[in-house]
Amino acid sequence: MKKTAASALLLLFFLQAEKQNNILHVLDNSRKNDIVTMVFCGDVMGHLPQIQAAYNAEDGSYDYNICFEGVKQRIEEADIAVANLETTLAGKPYTGYPFFSSPDALPDALQYSGFDVILTANNHLADKGRKGFERTLQQIDKRGLMRAGSYLHPQERDSLYPLIIEKKGLRIALLNCTYGTNGMPVYAPNTVNTIDTAQIRGDVRKARERAADFIVMCIHWGNEYELRAGGTQRKLARFLAGEGVNLIVGSHPHVVQDREILYGKDSVEVPVYYSLGNFISNQRWRHSNGGILVQARIHAPSKKLLRTSYEPVYVHKGMLREKYQYHLIPTSAYWKNTSYYSLPAKDSAELAFFDTTTRKRLEEAY
Repeated sequence: MKKTAASALLLLFFLQAEKQNNILHVLDNSRKNDIVTMVFCGDVMGHLPQIQAAYNAEDGSYDYNICFEGVKQRIEEADIAVANLETTLAGKPYTGYPFFSSPDALPDALQYSGFDVILTANNHLADKGRKGFERTLQQIDKRGLMRAGSYLHPQERDSLYPLIIEKKGLRIALLNCTYGTNGMPVYAPNTVNTIDTAQIRGDVRKARERAADFIVMCIHWGNEYELRAGGTQRKLARFLAGEGVNLIVGSHPHVVQDREILYGKDSVEVPVYYSLGNFISNQRWRHSNGGILVQARIHAPSKKLLRTSYEPVYVHKGMLREKYQYHLIPTSAYWKNTSYYSLPAKDSAELAFFDTTTRKRLEEAY
């Protein structure tokens, strides 16, 4: 098939998919000032080739800003933007897999891109021991970013968790927990939220006691590289919905998994995105070379979730506008102006494969 014909078919697919993207299928005629928008991204990884690409030999500095230029506007437009940081900020020496430590320029770039909240409950949090654990949290705090998931000591957890964010009169509670830390110890008094149903039940209750109107669970779970959620994830999702969580957003599998709507208390719809995939990483193989941005729109006066939607984002490793880097490309933007990106044929084909297979998986009913 000729390239132009293939592009036309993919553009048609994109337009059709966008019509079905809103998972709640609710008409939204509310005023802008009544809507609180949240945006969530998948795993922010720090593989060694990413560190090398961000290095500036002239002055020995690091710069990740250009990685996020393609999504910056989408992030900045949200009232609350949430990123899952799956690396430590332990300082030098910088290292990739299996024990991550990324330059401080990475949180600088996340802040520059418009993120407000950094999630830290994941399996790589303890990669660099107590020093790395604590320095990661300190670097997030230093930039004035909010965080959830891990804490310097239990007293800090008691005071800061659940994370309550108030926007336009709406109080949102953000929860975050992980299945584990790869067997690496978390040294007292440091603490990380793990998937403990009794603890989660208490945290949801605590959120309600603190007058939360809407509760989001960002959970690190599942099996890596499985394209559909497993039974344990689905069982946990039903538990969370039953406890009163309003939206469930998953991470860890490094691929985009399926989604579904559950029904919680009073038959309230609870969207579940089982895994958002990789936001940025050096995992170049199919299905792991991208992720999705998920947007949630909440009606502040009624405290109701109006809709959620998603946008696939492909990670292009290579030259773009005369700069070699890991560039995040929203697939919708690519199809609207392919000449602007001028990707090599192989990269264009990989982007197309990621886009079509991801949309298909998300639109199929479980």
